[in-house]
Amino acid sequence: MEHFKNLLRDLGTSVGLPDLKPSNDGLCSLRFDDRVTIDLEFNEETGALIFSSIVSTLLPYQTEKVYPELLEANLLWAGTGGATLGVDPATFSVFMCYQEKMEGMEFLRFQELLKGFSDVALFWNKRLQQGEASSPTNKKSSPVATDANPAAESVGTYA
Repeated sequence: MEHFKNLLRDLGTSVGLPDLKPSNDGLCSLRFDDRVTIDLEFNEETGALIFSSIVSTLLPYQTEKVYPELLEANLLWAGTGGATLGVDPATFSVFMCYQEKMEGMEFLRFQELLKGFSDVALFWNKRLQQGEASSPTNKKSSPVATDANPAAESVGTYA
């Protein structure tokens, strides 16, 4: 937990939030572009840092169209940069999650993980909210950003 606190402190210092730290429950929530909130949590049992975000909430009629896209994005993490997408069946909330062992994680790696995760979470938020035509799938070998695929540079940068 101490390493997690130090990484958050260093992040806070680098972005002008010197008091950034986890709650008493070990959770830290960060808001990006006023669109998505990313929760960071250290799991003491597994030693993993967990990134999670609700990237959107679907309406029931959207599921038939969106579920295949989410499954395709999850296939070999081609459209998620190593994270996974899933849907809570009770609320239709689309979650994006990722975890990595904290042992030996340096601040630069932490920054890369957070940037990559936030970029992909923002892409999926916009994709699901605005119904854009393409997702960052099938770009796993050498992602290149395009107007139709703005998250491609981020996909794979942290996984």
